Amino acid sequence: MSKHLFLFILWFYGTVVLYAMTEEKRSNIEVSATHVEGTGTTMHASGGVVVYYQDSVIHADRAVYEKEKHLLTLDGNIEMIGYSGTKEHASHMQIDTETNRVHFKELFFTNANDVWLLTNDANKTDGNYTFGSSILSSCDIEDPLWKMAFSEATYDSAEKYMKLYSTRVYFGDVPVFYTPYLAFSTDNRRKSGLLFPLMGYSNQDGFIYEQPIYWAINESMDLEFNPQVRSNRSLGMYATYRFADSPHSSGQLRLGYFKDKQAFVEEYDLRNDTHYGLEFLYDSSDFLGKYLPAEYTDGLYANITLLNDIDYLNLQQTSLSHFGQVPLQESRLNYFLYNNDWYGGLNAKYFIDTRLENNDRTIQTLPALQFHKFLDRLFIDNLTYSLDMQTRRLDRKEGATLNSAEFRIPIEFTTSFFDDYLSLSLGEQLYYGRFFFGNVQEPTPDYFQYYSNIHTAKLFADLTKDYGSFIHVLQPSIGYIKPGSESQKPLPFKELIDSNQELQELFSVGLPEEEASFALNQYFYDEDMRLIFFQRISQRYYRNREYEFADLNNEMQYNWENWSFYNNLYYSFEQSAIHEASSRVSVHGSGYYVSLSHTYKENFEVSPYKVTANDFLFDFRYDVDERIYFNGGVSYSLREDENENFSNLKLWRFGGGYRRDCWSVTAQLSANIVPRSTVQGSEYVQEYSFVFQLNFIPFASIGTGRQ
Repeated sequence: MSKHLFLFILWFYGTVVLYAMTEEKRSNIEVSATHVEGTGTTMHASGGVVVYYQDSVIHADRAVYEKEKHLLTLDGNIEMIGYSGTKEHASHMQIDTETNRVHFKELFFTNANDVWLLTNDANKTDGNYTFGSSILSSCDIEDPLWKMAFSEATYDSAEKYMKLYSTRVYFGDVPVFYTPYLAFSTDNRRKSGLLFPLMGYSNQDGFIYEQPIYWAINESMDLEFNPQVRSNRSLGMYATYRFADSPHSSGQLRLGYFKDKQAFVEEYDLRNDTHYGLEFLYDSSDFLGKYLPAEYTDGLYANITLLNDIDYLNLQQTSLSHFGQVPLQESRLNYFLYNNDWYGGLNAKYFIDTRLENNDRTIQTLPALQFHKFLDRLFIDNLTYSLDMQTRRLDRKEGATLNSAEFRIPIEFTTSFFDDYLSLSLGEQLYYGRFFFGNVQEPTPDYFQYYSNIHTAKLFADLTKDYGSFIHVLQPSIGYIKPGSESQKPLPFKELIDSNQELQELFSVGLPEEEASFALNQYFYDEDMRLIFFQRISQRYYRNREYEFADLNNEMQYNWENWSFYNNLYYSFEQSAIHEASSRVSVHGSGYYVSLSHTYKENFEVSPYKVTANDFLFDFRYDVDERIYFNGGVSYSLREDENENFSNLKLWRFGGGYRRDCWSVTAQLSANIVPRSTVQGSEYVQEYSFVFQLNFIPFASIGTGRQ
């Protein structure tokens, strides 16, 4: 269908309105100026020229409109402001009123996020820009600390999305990166495309290169591919799918695969030449809420890791949140449902022991069910009870298995004396358990039944006194536990364990020792209720032991201005020595934090006594000013039997950063210990790494790493 263009010129009071109409659409350009003159085919405007065009307002020194060419030409100091937040400055500008095509010369373009572009030649059609050879940055235009230079580019102002071709990234005047194609969103919205690569070097793996590929599927999900190359090892690929399926739930799914060269496998005695796995994270605080009555609340949590060896995790440049990079990997699934009276939960755990050739003897919890009745009155207000019920299924391919059901009913009577200054609690705890075994042979029975009851008593007080400048809270208590009776069928628990040692891994029952306990807790608060000092001291006494007194535990902390002093100590009267202690001194303020801690543990059950921990940990952060900061830490062990493969200086890190409005840089040098699966089982190796990252605010980063 042919187009017919009609043009009307309305001229009044120094304002010219140009109406350009076609059969398909109608648009107009309004020009205002101090001086306007013209002929039948040409209009000239000067002095405070203002042009209203589509979604923009344009200021210029001069304007000329040519009717026959449908061309509006602007010259001088041109400034164009778009309603979407864009701004353009140019020395020359032409608008084709028939095609809505705009041509710029000497264009300076910027958006609402202060990303600017400078070019000698640019075109715009319906909000889509095409740029020639240009420079882009978000720093000061006079001397930008970083910039991108490219041969051509396109920009969609509606989507706020930029595509660059043949791009060179400069830090100052030094080129640091080149890519033939680069695309990004200028307003930090998620967009599909290539992300900046991750690079590094390892003395074992060689040169490392990872190129993330990002796919923004929609507003609630995306997918990232991470192919990587390790020159000494070979190729691999990780892919991560992220989603938010409701306002109160989200999840991540990651799959990965890496194939090693045979020469690398033989050199480092690896168990596997391929490393693959799956990780799934999901968290919902209202999983089935719309299907439940209003008084119920539920939730679902899943943290699942399935892998063939630990290198599946070691080869990831960025890790998901799991239970640690350790040889025994745990997966967990939890669902809960509760109201004001009851709580119910389903829990499942699955373990993969990467130290073993297979997982046949690893115990799995698939699943456990738990029901809890919250504390409630029983006949009278002072008499209360609660109820716990739990079923478990402990399974494995080889070895004894277990199905069990357990019930616990604590009943407690509480009363007060002397105007509520002193309280007394008397309790009875009832327990019943029934256990069914699998994969057992004679003489081990296929089930076990156990019942017991325990008597408890506690005398306690909760005293508070206000001294004006501080408040003191004192909580002394004396407790007593006396074992009651027990019933065991078809044979005593000790004989059951003697008949099959594997059952010790699955469960344990029995009465506690008779004990008396003393505890004293005290807290000091200032007039603003800020904690100044607390102390918690406890001692247990066992009448039937050869040495009656257990370890004395004393925990305390003192807060003074920006300082904090903490100590938790266990002292053995039997050995006249410290059994366990942890101490920490820290100071923090505006722009700094320093912490020094020490942990000590000694095992008195072996001869000669063995020190299992004697470690110092030092952490710090210091902000020199708003732009420069340093941080670091050291873990140092004083154990004499420290593993000969590592020095006493086990872990350390030191790094820092520099921040500006348009860019930042961070760097960190560190040493760590990571596990590795080998033919011999599992071993720990010392890993050194260097991480360096440039962040080009607001949209890009370049990172390197050295291991």
